[in-house]
Amino acid sequence: MIGPWDTAPRRLLGLAAYFALYIGLDWISLIDPIGVVAITPWNPPAGLSFALLLRHGLRFVPPVFAAVVMADVLLHGLSPAPVATLASAAIIAGGYGLAAWLLRRRFGVSASLGSLHDLLIVLAAALVATGVVAVAAVAVFVAAGLLVWPDVPAALQRFWVGDIIGIAVLSPFLLLHGPASRPIRLPPPRAALEFAGQFAAILLGLWAMFFYETDHFELSYLLFLPLVWIALRGGLKGATWGIVATQLGLVLAIQLKGYGADVVTQFQMLMLAVATTGLFLGAVVDERRRVDAWLKAHEAELAQSARLTTMGEMAAALAHELNQPLTALIAFARACEGVLRAPGADPAAARERAAALIGDAVQQAVRAGDLIRGAREFMRPDDMRRAAMPVARMAATVLELVRPEATLGGVRIEARVEPGVPEVLVDPIQVEQVMLNLLRNAIVAMRESPRREIVLAAAPSATEPGFVEIAVSDTGPGFPPDLEGRLFRPFSASRAGMGLGLAICRAIVEAQGGRIWSPARAGGAEVRFTLPCAPGAAA
Repeated sequence: MIGPWDTAPRRLLGLAAYFALYIGLDWISLIDPIGVVAITPWNPPAGLSFALLLRHGLRFVPPVFAAVVMADVLLHGLSPAPVATLASAAIIAGGYGLAAWLLRRRFGVSASLGSLHDLLIVLAAALVATGVVAVAAVAVFVAAGLLVWPDVPAALQRFWVGDIIGIAVLSPFLLLHGPASRPIRLPPPRAALEFAGQFAAILLGLWAMFFYETDHFELSYLLFLPLVWIALRGGLKGATWGIVATQLGLVLAIQLKGYGADVVTQFQMLMLAVATTGLFLGAVVDERRRVDAWLKAHEAELAQSARLTTMGEMAAALAHELNQPLTALIAFARACEGVLRAPGADPAAARERAAALIGDAVQQAVRAGDLIRGAREFMRPDDMRRAAMPVARMAATVLELVRPEATLGGVRIEARVEPGVPEVLVDPIQVEQVMLNLLRNAIVAMRESPRREIVLAAAPSATEPGFVEIAVSDTGPGFPPDLEGRLFRPFSASRAGMGLGLAICRAIVEAQGGRIWSPARAGGAEVRFTLPCAPGAAA
C-alpha cells in the first residue's frame, strides 16, 4: 500500500524530470531566435506541456508556469524584465491550460485520443489556442520594449508555427506512448525489419530533399510517402513515431545546411502538413480497424444467434414429429399393461414381470417426451432484447457482412430504403439474421443465373398501418411450384440442406410481431416480411 510519504517523492521526481526535459527541449530548439525573447519556429516544449495539461488538467498549470519562467531566465536572458517574463509565462500556462480544460470538460476528449473525433478536436483547439497565445505573448513583449514593431509579423508567425508544430508533433506521441499507456515491447524480428525500412525511407526522403541537387521543396512529397506507409501499418501510434522521427531529421538537416529563419519557417509549415496528414491517416486506420473488429464480433454474435435459433427450430420440429409416435407408444404400453393385469391372464409372476417392464418403458417414453419439449422451450428465440432501431442501419450492417460472399459470387446487391421509414421495435440481432439468411439464400440460388442482382427494399406497409414492410428479391430461378404453401415449414428444402433457413426466418419474424410470405413473381424469387413500428414512429 502506497502512503503519502511514498507518493510525494515520486511527484517531486516527476516534476523535476518535467523541468529538466522542458529546459532541455527549449535549449535544443533555439534555431535563429528573434531578439532577446528567443522566438523560434520550432517549440517542442509547447507540445510537452500541452500533453501533460491534457492528461492532468488544470492542476498542472503551476508547473508549466514555473517551467516557462525558468527557461526564460536561464536561456533567454529575460531576468531584467520580470513583469514581461511573468506575464508571458502566465499567458502560455493559462492559455494552454484553459484549452486543455475545455477539451476535457466541455468536449469530452480522452487523453488517449481514442477516436478520430478526439484527434480532430485536439488539433483544432491547438490551432486556435496557439494563435491566441502567440498574439497575447507578442503583445506583452512589445509593451515591455523587448520587441520592436518591425519584428512583430515575423515574431507572430514563428511563435504560432513553433507552438503548433510542437503540439502536433510531440503531444500525440506523448499521450499515446507516455507512462499511462501500455509498456513498450520489443517487436518481433519481422516487424523490426519493417520498422527499419520505414525509418530508412524517412532518411532517404530527407537526403533527397536537402542533399540532392534540386530545389528542396520540389521533392517535399517524399516526406509524405514514409508517413503513409507507417500510418497504414501502425495506425495512430505508428504515425506518431514516424512524425517525431521526421521532425528530428528535418531539424538536423536544416542545422547542417545552415538555413535562415525564413526558410526554417517554410519547412516547418511543410512539416505541419506532413504531421497532420500522418495523424489523420493513422486515426482513420485505427477507426477502420475498430469498425472491422466490431463487424468480425457482430458476425460472431449473428452466427451464435443463428446456431441457437437453428437448434430451437430443430427441437421444435423433432418434438412435433416425435410426439405422435411417443403418444401412441404410451397408449399401447398402458393398454398392454391393463390387459396383462386383467383376470384370467397368465400366471401372476409373469404378469407382474411384464407389468414392471412395460411400466419402465412408459416412464422412459414420458421422459423422452419431456426432454424434447424442454429442449423446444429452452431453444425457442423468446429471450429478445427489443429496441427502436432504424431499418437502414440494420440493412447497412447486413450488407457489410454479406459483401464478401456477394463479391465472390458476382452478385450485385442494392439497398432501397425509402426516406422517412420509421424505426421498428425489434431485436436487431435476430432481424439482421433474417436479412442475412434471405440474402445468402438468394446468392446461392443465383449461382447458375446469367443475371445476378438482389434488391433489399424497405417501406411503410401499404396494407398494415403501424408496420414496415421489407422485401428481398432476386433474379434467380425462383421457388419450385411444389413448395407452394409449405415454403416456410421445417425440412422443406428446395436444394441440398435441412430446409430450416426459411422456417427460422418465419419463427423470428413472428416472434417480433410480424409476418412473412412469398408473393407470386414472374421471374426470380421474392420474400417479404413486416415488422412493427416503434411507439411514436409514424408509418
